[in-house]
Amino acid sequence: MQLRTTAKLISGTILSSAIAAALGVGPSYAAQDAIEVAIVGNVSGHVVAFLAGKPALLEALDVVSDGTRLDLQANSELRICHYQTRQFLTLRGPLRASISREGVAVINGKTATVAGESCAAPVSSTFSGGTVFRGVTPIPVSNVSGKR
Repeated sequence: MQLRTTAKLISGTILSSAIAAALGVGPSYAAQDAIEVAIVGNVSGHVVAFLAGKPALLEALDVVSDGTRLDLQANSELRICHYQTRQFLTLRGPLRASISREGVAVINGKTATVAGESCAAPVSSTFSGGTVFRGVTPIPVSNVSGKR
């Protein structure tokens, strides 16, 4: 008797999960709302991002979603990599702007400076572990001796 009840509960859970997935309810639906359109390269000063009415201070390596409104205070600077345009853009405050998939719309009349450098969205590595050194000259394995 208890085995039948457990089997019915499991089959009911699977059925309701399948229906919810088909209707777009759950975490996959929420993830579609926040489409990543840019990544922050550098911030100086205070830059506040508003997404769905929630304010947050931007920092380097933060992700900017579609529809984010930015408020740059005086003497602030923001450098982002916009995925769709594949360009680094620099915004200088005081400024109010909106970020979308198509680009940056500056609200108060200033313009975004295009750095002329291309960029791309970051990708996940398929390699695990290891260490990355930048600015260090590699030593070929043939030059390393086993003596100490």
